Amino acid sequence: MHLDLESTVASLSVGDHVLAAGADTRGHQVTRAGYLVAAPQRKTGQHGSGTQEGWLVYVGALEAVPERSNWVMLYPGTGHIARTPEPDMSRWRKTPLAETGASARSRNLQIMFGGKALRGAAEPTEETLVDVIYNTEGLYDLSIPDAGGRTHFQCRRGTVIWWAPLPAAKREEGE
Repeated sequence: MHLDLESTVASLSVGDHVLAAGADTRGHQVTRAGYLVAAPQRKTGQHGSGTQEGWLVYVGALEAVPERSNWVMLYPGTGHIARTPEPDMSRWRKTPLAETGASARSRNLQIMFGGKALRGAAEPTEETLVDVIYNTEGLYDLSIPDAGGRTHFQCRRGTVIWWAPLPAAKREEGE
């Protein structure tokens, strides 16, 4: 077992606020943010083309119970987990992209992007400043400013995301 991952997992307690990146029930990469809702368990699971030993952790809302929609499997070398501060949820919204003001005609729209709002997502998994740009194919590119136009996330107007309006100070800097 990878010692860094094992020692990190061993240092966590139920109720700690964490950010975990690993694999979901289908083996897809997933990032979850929230509270550790059960003690981590050492398990063997499908990883790549075989099985591998790792840690099963449940991350969700404070009052959540362990279930398939909030678990993530952490494998040495590809998974990680870390304690994080609790986000100020009063500023975050979980709505379709359309509610940010995005449209084919919007210009200079910037938001704080918190990640795609997956079914088991109790809160945002990131905090990234993005430009919202309609790309004429019915899709919107959420691009990091000054990154050479590199798309960070792409979605339709109806895709539910975590987002927050920019703080007043950031809006004034961009004008």
